[in-house]
Amino acid sequence: MIIFTALLICLCTSGGARTYIVDDSGFANYESIQMAVNAASDGDTIYIKPGQYSEEIILNKSLTLLPLVGETDPIILDGGSSLETAVTINAGGCSLQGLTVRNYLGPAINIESKGNSIRENVIENSNPALLARGSNENSLSGNIITNCQGGIILWDDSSNNSIQDNKISGCNSSILIREAAGNQIMSNKIAGAHWGIWLDNAEVCQVKDNEVESEYFGILLQNSSAISLSQNLVHIRNPVSAATNGITLVNSSQIELQKNEIDGGNIGLGISACKENRLLDNVIAGSQNAMIIKDSLGDDIANNSILGADYAFRIENLSHSSIYQNKIEGSTTGIELVGCMKDNISENQIAEITDTAMLVTASNDNSVIGNRISDSEKGIILLEASANRLSQNVFENVSWCLYVEASSREAFDNSIDQSNVADSNPLVYLFNRSGELIDGRDMAHMTLAYCDNLTVQNSTITIDALFLYSTRNSSIMGNNISSCYGMRLISSDGNMISGNQMTKNEFSGMFLYDSDSNEIAGNNASRNGQNGISLLSCSQNVIRDNVLDGNAASGIWLNLSNENQIYQNNISNSSIGLQVLQSSGNSIFHNNFWDSSEHSQDWQGQNSWDQGNITGGNYWDDHVAKGNPSQSWPRMIKGGDMMDRYPFQDESGWRLEGAGLPQAISG
Repeated sequence: MIIFTALLICLCTSGGARTYIVDDSGFANYESIQMAVNAASDGDTIYIKPGQYSEEIILNKSLTLLPLVGETDPIILDGGSSLETAVTINAGGCSLQGLTVRNYLGPAINIESKGNSIRENVIENSNPALLARGSNENSLSGNIITNCQGGIILWDDSSNNSIQDNKISGCNSSILIREAAGNQIMSNKIAGAHWGIWLDNAEVCQVKDNEVESEYFGILLQNSSAISLSQNLVHIRNPVSAATNGITLVNSSQIELQKNEIDGGNIGLGISACKENRLLDNVIAGSQNAMIIKDSLGDDIANNSILGADYAFRIENLSHSSIYQNKIEGSTTGIELVGCMKDNISENQIAEITDTAMLVTASNDNSVIGNRISDSEKGIILLEASANRLSQNVFENVSWCLYVEASSREAFDNSIDQSNVADSNPLVYLFNRSGELIDGRDMAHMTLAYCDNLTVQNSTITIDALFLYSTRNSSIMGNNISSCYGMRLISSDGNMISGNQMTKNEFSGMFLYDSDSNEIAGNNASRNGQNGISLLSCSQNVIRDNVLDGNAASGIWLNLSNENQIYQNNISNSSIGLQVLQSSGNSIFHNNFWDSSEHSQDWQGQNSWDQGNITGGNYWDDHVAKGNPSQSWPRMIKGGDMMDRYPFQDESGWRLEGAGLPQAISG
């Protein structure tokens, strides 16, 4: 009893500070905390015994509030959902430790001074848990905060504070820093948040080693500068939707993101209207869009690892930035650039991409150098993109390495040198070249764009295709373009395509679009995945003496194509031998049709399937005719009222002695 009585009186320490004890059961000098505060002076300590206190405390003196040593039951400040604030700290240098605060309408602890320590408290059901306004150099550590509208909020120039080792769960905004500088947010654990950590108009802050589990937004920086985000773990637990973001930067500059890990979310890392940021050594996994960057400049993005995203990088209107030495695996699209300029994309490793490793659209004057793309469907695609430099890129086990498409001459003007290789063979891209000979080369890819009078002969395309864009008066002869994507002519006129092997290609052996007056002669376009030779919106081409066998769809396919001559071809073993759709004025004669499911179709057009009774029509193995050509055994053409009026009874009957020579090739 003597010892207990001694604990109930005010004691003087050697330094002059006094100690007070509060007990709601009446076994101390003070039954309320505020009574002890009123009696105390700066530097004093108030010990609080376990119990339940319903009050609003004003600390206008530099005091320490904490439990008695050895007490384990809670000290509860309960606002009963009617009181506003548990503790308001007006004086500097206060310390609050070991309190349980709950059910206050406003902030559980309101800090309006500096140099305070708030640690190891439990705060529940308040709004927010901790609020500091215009308050500096406080330490907020080891607190457990649950089910509050806001967790820890600092604003109005609350600077140089430390927020460390707190556990915050079930809060709408877990940590909010607004209009403040020099704060440290370290080693906090946040769960069940709507907003995890949010910095608005903040600068020179450090956000490090936090673990954030959020339903919607992990970490957001807005209108901020000179912020370091490092070694944070961000988990987005909500199912992927349009409103789930791991880390987001908006209108911010000089932000350094390093060694963070982000898991889940519609957007793993989103950056908008930012500049001069450094994004280094981060890991993003399981996000639909791992990294989205818009309307930014001067960023340095390096050594990041991205796993399993639909889009690894979606970048729009980024300029004067570097994206290098990143590792991307298992995504649908690797790097997408839209409207970007003067960026450096280099030394990235991109693997196991199910669609396109790098898609560059309407982006100019960028450098794409030294990237390694492997085990992917498509490599690099340039759409309406000009003045870009591609060099030293390596493609391994990529189905389609390079594709360039544009609607203007300028957009084809890219520098793509032959140091780009696929499975040890170069990618050859020629723009605005004339009078050159390419002979006996093995090439993974070849594009001739706006070229004239070129000759490509005796060469092999090993992976992609041979593309001609707006190329004229050139000769493509004796090449092997097989087991790839064949040959494509786009808006290319007056070319000679002869003696090429175009077999076993993924789609058509040869595809022509908007290309006129070409001669396609003596080629083998067989066993392709679609058509042997396809024409779309083409006219006045000559297709002769070709072998078209075993194509999955049609041997020859015409759509919206007029006034072409198709003769002396051997067409066999296809679903449809020769299909003509919405085309007119085509002359079709002296072709052999064998063993196709349907030899011919002519739909919504007016075409000639013979050259009259002397020159005759075609040979059909499913039609009985008498004579070479026959005079009274016409064959109907499926799809309309067209017919071959003068078919041949014998295969290549026009070559037999006594058969009439066609006027179109006589002399």
